[in-house]
Amino acid sequence: MSETGKKSAGSPAESPMPFRRQNYRLLAIGAALLVVGYALLLVPNRFVDSRSFSVALYVAPWVILGGIGTLLYAILRR
Repeated sequence: MSETGKKSAGSPAESPMPFRRQNYRLLAIGAALLVVGYALLLVPNRFVDSRSFSVALYVAPWVILGGIGTLLYAILRR
């Protein structure tokens, strides 16, 4: 039996990179969204009241979830 059709898994020239350039960009965007989301949670010297609109209460969780979703998409995308 000939093994000309098989590539050796040990050679570095033939093994593909785990991520492409777009994956790394999406990872950076996801990490930036997480940083921005957690920064939005830092409300300076104010108690967060649910009766009035608060960025920390209504916007920051969605930004954090968007960052986590972007990270998961970047990792799972082929």
